[in-house]
Amino acid sequence: MRVVAIVPALNEEEAIGGVVRDLVVAGIHEVIVVDNGSTDNTAAVAAAAGSTVVSQPERGYGAACIAGVDAAPGADIVLFLDGDATEVMGDLRDMICAVAQGKCKLALGVRTRRSGRNAMPWQQRLGNNLLARLASRLTGVKLTDLPSLKVVDGATLRAFDVRDRRYGWTAELITRAAMRGCAIAEFPRGTKPRKGQSKVTGSVRRNLRVGWAIAVTIVRVWKEERGNRRVESP
Repeated sequence: MRVVAIVPALNEEEAIGGVVRDLVVAGIHEVIVVDNGSTDNTAAVAAAAGSTVVSQPERGYGAACIAGVDAAPGADIVLFLDGDATEVMGDLRDMICAVAQGKCKLALGVRTRRSGRNAMPWQQRLGNNLLARLASRLTGVKLTDLPSLKVVDGATLRAFDVRDRRYGWTAELITRAAMRGCAIAEFPRGTKPRKGQSKVTGSVRRNLRVGWAIAVTIVRVWKEERGNRRVESP
């Protein structure tokens, strides 16, 4: 069973090498770093650490994830995580095994454990909580986070054809999984302070803008999936 990790990265030269090496040590078959238009040495550092580097100059988390998925068409299990070294990957093997053994189709590394000081700014914690509540309310599936660390069955991922090219990619994936009755498992973890500069959490205004975009995505996908259910009903 082939496990591929996809790591979107934008100007993460300080962190990306360690992220790739940790994944290689964890036994991931292939690590794909998607260079999302970096202006530093992210691509070179990632390649030197042992990853396959895919270039996606179109800025956007979703655009980078889609490029990574396209570069791994035969993956049985796909792992997603950020390239900023914030992820605590101690239970990564358990998440992969849960998907490999059919216990779930989507495993989420939810950020509910105590984290290091300043690991997550207050506005990020609040936004994550509100967005998870929105998704839970609409889908009927209890969700505590919409995390960057995700492990998903490859065939299921390709069937979803997640197309959001900006910040709503993760929300679209999780909302579609919940609406289609896929088994979702949550694995509590903490986070570490990021290395380098955040692209999202630097200001309250930017957090609000990103949060609104994610909320709109959740509602849009919920409506789409409800519409599909009506069409399929006899």
